[in-house]
Amino acid sequence: MRKRYAFVIGLIMIAAFTFNIVFAGHAEECPLLEIGLDETVERALDTSEELKIKDKEVDKSEGAYREERAEMLPHFTAKSQWTRNLSYPDSAAAEIADYESESTINASQVLWSFGRVLYAVNAAKKAVEAARFNRDATREEIVYTAKLSYYSCLLAKNTLSITEKSYANALENKELLGQRSYGGRSSRYEILRMNTDVASRVPAVNEARTEFDAAIETLKRLIDVSHECSISLLGDFKDKYESYDYEALVFVMAEREPYLKSLDKTIESADAKVKSKFAALFPTVSAFSSWGYAGGGNEHSFPSSGDLDNYSLVGFKIDIPIWEGGLKQAQLSQSRATKDIAVLRKQQVWRNYMLELKKAFLEYEQYKDNLKANIEAVDLAQESFKQTQEMFASGQVTLTDLNDAELLLTNQRLNKEMTLFNINVTLARIEKLIAEKANEMSVVKKS
Repeated sequence: MRKRYAFVIGLIMIAAFTFNIVFAGHAEECPLLEIGLDETVERALDTSEELKIKDKEVDKSEGAYREERAEMLPHFTAKSQWTRNLSYPDSAAAEIADYESESTINASQVLWSFGRVLYAVNAAKKAVEAARFNRDATREEIVYTAKLSYYSCLLAKNTLSITEKSYANALENKELLGQRSYGGRSSRYEILRMNTDVASRVPAVNEARTEFDAAIETLKRLIDVSHECSISLLGDFKDKYESYDYEALVFVMAEREPYLKSLDKTIESADAKVKSKFAALFPTVSAFSSWGYAGGGNEHSFPSSGDLDNYSLVGFKIDIPIWEGGLKQAQLSQSRATKDIAVLRKQQVWRNYMLELKKAFLEYEQYKDNLKANIEAVDLAQESFKQTQEMFASGQVTLTDLNDAELLLTNQRLNKEMTLFNINVTLARIEKLIAEKANEMSVVKKS
């Protein structure tokens, strides 16, 4: 019996020890994550499936380039064949042996194709560059999405803090009303009104907390963090922002925006493809050579070297397309249409980007002006609320005046946070359009 108890106790201790190890492992895997904007962007890039897909598309385009380039290089093939002729007529015995063997090495090289091969290689090379720029454009989009998510979390966090302060102010106002009631200067109606005002703040706090939790969960998904982990945001919105020159922004966008550059390379690739398809209408000159041993015998399964004869040849070949049912003409027509589409797409995207940049620039300037007014309004509302509290405590103003002053302060704080959010989101849009970080945008800053 004692042995059985000892065995059970041993199992319990092993289970407890294993549970502690597993729990400690999970605790190490999921600590409190303190994260700033830069780390958010880095994690989003590291965990993005879309960016990995773009990397594979680059690899695919590089493979297509090597495939086209291979036609420019010499081609070598080797062939070895053994034949056992089981039966044949006597009339063919002079030409056919029971056992035959043949080994050859062949070589070929395109000498001149009127640019068909060269332009095809150039088209594939430009397509590789277009794929790389397209990957960079995807990267900028992911960076923008990460910034938007982080700023949304900051806005939700600050909104929750403001609503909690508003609730605290309402409780403070209730305490002031209680002091007035103790002195016999408050009616039952004022007490009921104050209790209603305090209760009305609770849903706003709960809603703000839910929005903050939802924003954090979205951020976790973006940076691939477990839902069990807690996230603490580092930093906050700035109160001062630089001014930028619009013409300089347009110039930098034209020079650096990766999707626009991808479209440029797509146009160049399509143009080279058109030239390649046009050159396919003309002859192709090639050189070829072959060397090998061939022969046969009736005595041995594998003919000896004495039974094999040496063969070698060299020559030139001209392939002249005369009539293929309009195949090459149709391919040329498709290539021209593809190029026209690429040109039109570039024009369309350029106009859209110009409009987006102009709107972002105007909004950014407007939000900067709004921020100055918001900061002043918050300071004045804060001062007004404090004075109203003092006057309410002495009976100089009504409860309605006190509640209005507190709501005005809360609304001005919320307006300031929304303006800060809009400024940073708009600035992130500008950074995406010019493919440059805000702290590196010295070339477009106003002096």
